[in-house]
Amino acid sequence: MSGTYENKRVVFAVIEKKYKDYVALYRMVNNGSVAGLTTFDEFYWHYTYYAKYANGRTSDTRGY
Repeated sequence: MSGTYENKRVVFAVIEKKYKDYVALYRMVNNGSVAGLTTFDEFYWHYTYYAKYANGRTSDTRGY
């Protein structure tokens, strides 16, 4: 069972790194401001669930 946990932890670490990169880019583009920044839980949900299971016909207006 520990192999499954470690695999999930690696995936989580990758997503965490992508979020940190997103925050850095967001701050750079918005003159250091974090107003309107997507929260980690929303980013994680979108990255793991929404992008994987949503059909292409969804009219989602979120910009990430």
